[in-house]
Amino acid sequence: MAYMGGSAYAMANSLMEGYLLPSPTTLKRLTVEELRALQFELDKLAKDQRSIVPDQADTVALQKRNQRILKLNQANMVISNFLQLRQKGLA
Repeated sequence: MAYMGGSAYAMANSLMEGYLLPSPTTLKRLTVEELRALQFELDKLAKDQRSIVPDQADTVALQKRNQRILKLNQANMVISNFLQLRQKGLA
């Protein structure tokens, strides 16, 4: 298990909070199964964040929620592209 943080959930949470940046360098040590498990956890966290509905007058809470959702979606996109490259044998 080569997850940064110990588990797929912990790594997904770190990606959501911005402590880790998803890049091919950080993803290279993970296997295809680990990358898929990480994608699953990212999807789960994204659903959880979307279910949180802060008060519409609280712009700071809305902004934080939207930033977290954006980071999760971007991380999922990077992992998805990395998986495609790995399947083609380019990564």
